[in-house]
Amino acid sequence: MAEEDYKKLHPILTQVTETYVNLYTNKPNEKNREQLIKLEALLHEKLEKLQKARDENQ
Repeated sequence: MAEEDYKKLHPILTQVTETYVNLYTNKPNEKNREQLIKLEALLHEKLEKLQKARDENQ
């Protein structure tokens, strides 16, 4: 799958990945690391809810 195709199919995941990469590479300090950990936890929580909703609809 080409990168552009992936971006079109998964825009949220693409943006989250870019955000993670930017936080780690451009601003490697403790405050940003803590924010990244919080964002990651929130992302996992939302993805679990989405998966649960998809499973209930099938």
